[in-house]
Amino acid sequence: MREAANIVEVASEFTALKRQGTNYTGLCPYHQEKTPSFSVSPEKNFYYCFGCSKGGDAIYKTLAVATAYYHKYLLKSPAAAEARQYLKDRGFEQSTIEEFRLGYAPSRERSGFMQAARKVDLDRGALEAAGLLSQRGGERFVDRVMFPISDRRGRIVGFGARALGDAKPKYLNSPETELFNKRSLLYGFPQVAEAVRKEGAALVVEGYTDVLMLYQSGIKNAVATLGTAMTEQHLKTLSGHADRIYLLFDPDEAGEKAVEKAAVTAAELKLDLRVLRLPEDPADWLLEHASGEFLDLLSEAVPILEYSIRRIAGQVRGAGATSRARAVPEVKALVRQIEDPVLHREALRLAAEALDVNPEALRSEPDSRNAAGRSSSDGPRRRAPSDPLIEAGREVLAIVLARPGLASGALQAGMKVPGLMDEPVVLGNGDFADETHARIFASLVEHAEDPGAVLSDERARPLMDEISALRAAGEKLYPSEASLRAAWFRLAALSREKAKLLTDDFDEKFRLHAEIKRLNAAAVEASNLTLES
Repeated sequence: MREAANIVEVASEFTALKRQGTNYTGLCPYHQEKTPSFSVSPEKNFYYCFGCSKGGDAIYKTLAVATAYYHKYLLKSPAAAEARQYLKDRGFEQSTIEEFRLGYAPSRERSGFMQAARKVDLDRGALEAAGLLSQRGGERFVDRVMFPISDRRGRIVGFGARALGDAKPKYLNSPETELFNKRSLLYGFPQVAEAVRKEGAALVVEGYTDVLMLYQSGIKNAVATLGTAMTEQHLKTLSGHADRIYLLFDPDEAGEKAVEKAAVTAAELKLDLRVLRLPEDPADWLLEHASGEFLDLLSEAVPILEYSIRRIAGQVRGAGATSRARAVPEVKALVRQIEDPVLHREALRLAAEALDVNPEALRSEPDSRNAAGRSSSDGPRRRAPSDPLIEAGREVLAIVLARPGLASGALQAGMKVPGLMDEPVVLGNGDFADETHARIFASLVEHAEDPGAVLSDERARPLMDEISALRAAGEKLYPSEASLRAAWFRLAALSREKAKLLTDDFDEKFRLHAEIKRLNAAAVEASNLTLES
């Protein structure tokens, strides 16, 4: 029948097939072999490799057809000239383009994959299940360079796509489906799994093009996350093939947060996870350097636990005791998450050394006792610090509550950043990671003309214990206009870092990255004024 014959047509795009009885056989396109073990059954509409156990059904067939279509369009269509030039300008060779089956989805002015799909009897249901349709029912991928993404078994489960024009977002992934889960997928894994196993090591980068350029340069054990932070699923996948894992994330705040999260997961899984920082993306770096130089850099990679602690400590290096003390809660929160007793003691040692404090200052307090040694039943006990965003929110509230007069203007219209930002920096409830803190801030905004009035507001009575604790803590921070500005901008920066991690829109990531840099610069400037005073 016509539909049954189509799976043979699709498979033929990947490997040469010969008829053998009622089936077709050929060399498996998923792994290297000399004797054909790849079988295609027209009757069952199914393919299977007896060598590597990879197979596919109707949805895999749809995605395979799309991969073949986009790839052939890139290689042969005059309309793909711009896409071919883009890849050439990025330094990619034809062999790399073909091995990773890169493609091009044509612009709206031209017939696209939907028309081609009808010719091989793929209905809208199959296209929708494969994530190839937009929410409006049209082509999801238009005028984009296509990067096919496979699961661990080598089955194509979706695409990453880069816009050539001004379309937003610049990078677009397939939607989450029963097959496509960004938190578990790693770009390039099927192609590099053998090399990862052979080397006993894996490199994790952020971009598809980084994987391709490393592979092209002879470094064939690199994979990339799909616009997400490193997850436990990613680490578990790699730990089954490698003894050591290197993280090569961009040296920005989003990348640092991703590393910090991975540090805790690595400690739980007892993985040898290391961090290497490059001055630019690997794909760009390798255009100017030999692959041997890159391999030499790996010896400079730092164990992730040490890296995370020293990064936090480095932010206050050279500062006074007060600034170092402010870094203690962040380090303490990181150390507290490490349950393994041996690693926990090592983390305490590293943290105490990096911050130049007594290890006892970093030990978590028992849950049943508060800092003063009282039972929790004796009175309200302050919550233990949990993450930097919560700590930043606590600091803003502490200063505002201790000196309400400093914050009236900022609560109403935001905080201006002369010379760095055109618009004032406005904080909202969503900038606070702690729900109680968000409610307190909302009350303060409601009383913006006289923030101190929140203390006599009956509606704030359920929050009064925390308000009192924050107010007392604020008195110890020597509140000033400069310290409020520093805390305000620091919270805004951390909140935007969180937003940057959560968004899949790369243009939004870039916008937030630029804003975060300006906010951090403003925070540092204000902190310096605080120290001088």
